[in-house]
Amino acid sequence: MIRLPKGLIDLPDGRHASGIRRHEGGRASFHMDALSEILRGIRLSGTAFIDAELSAPWSVQTPTVTALAKRLAPHAGRIIPYHLIFEGACTVRVGAEPALVVEAPEVVCFPHGDVHQLASDAELEPEPITTQGLIALTRADEISRVSYGGGGAKTKLVCGFFTCDRALSERLIVQLPRALKFRVGVDSAAMLLSGAVRDMHSRPDRASRPGMQAVLCKLSELLFVEAVRSHVDALHEPSSGWLAGLKDRYVSAALALIHGEPGRPWTLEDLAAGSGTSRSTLAERFIRIMGQAPMQYLSQWRLHLAADALASSDRGMKKVASDAGFGSIAAFGRAFKREFGVSPARWRQSSTTS
Repeated sequence: MIRLPKGLIDLPDGRHASGIRRHEGGRASFHMDALSEILRGIRLSGTAFIDAELSAPWSVQTPTVTALAKRLAPHAGRIIPYHLIFEGACTVRVGAEPALVVEAPEVVCFPHGDVHQLASDAELEPEPITTQGLIALTRADEISRVSYGGGGAKTKLVCGFFTCDRALSERLIVQLPRALKFRVGVDSAAMLLSGAVRDMHSRPDRASRPGMQAVLCKLSELLFVEAVRSHVDALHEPSSGWLAGLKDRYVSAALALIHGEPGRPWTLEDLAAGSGTSRSTLAERFIRIMGQAPMQYLSQWRLHLAADALASSDRGMKKVASDAGFGSIAAFGRAFKREFGVSPARWRQSSTTS
């Protein structure tokens, strides 16, 4: 049986049960996690598609993610490959960067979608994996088993990818390294994911159960949350941007409020009260870390959500403008053109024809 970690049960409004704190009067308030709210806003999803057993000596180079995405995630804006090593070890290299050693139980993911090499020994010449060869192995609704190598020491891993909206995720992804590695705990989503994959292969009847693929996707999504959180925790003093904001008590709280309910008619006073500080303190810290005032950040984020709505839905222009906090289509159009350089109508047209 697959058991999710405590506190990861979704509530009806999409929040997690781990975010509830009970107070004396029996009322519940949400301790909002800024990272979770940001990742929810960028439409993060995940999947696993290969269960691999590789035996030394072996060395492979991945294809570009673009062609694979057309098969497995045709509407994804950004593809982030990952590998969960649950037995043995391997080296990982991106371009000319030094090789990383990844040992079980560790995860390595590639936020910028880079082609990368995996090997039992970094000195080995990699065998390129063709896009067509990988596509032939994979299906969007099942996990394929792969065995490869020279018969020596074994490395077992689960391969998959995360998808998210490119424009909405840019502020976060741009600050992440080319290869993001972290060690997982026994009760983490990564260990549950590897256990679920092995369980499916040992009990084929379970793989066909309704909702099984959804469980694997949810565990994959949680794995990326763990990866980013681990990276943020390891940072010493990031100077600016989302990662720095996540480490600041008050800015993080304000970001959670904004990303949790971007359509709410926030004021600086509301955000400061919800963050547990004064308006002046929040404004000063937000500007210093995020590079803009809280209300300016909110307006810009709403415009990015509006751009996403125009590109991905048939929502009427008046509704999109209203959701972005504008009282008229004309005011929305002027602000949108300042931000993106084109009118909302032209943006929608170019998105549907691309």
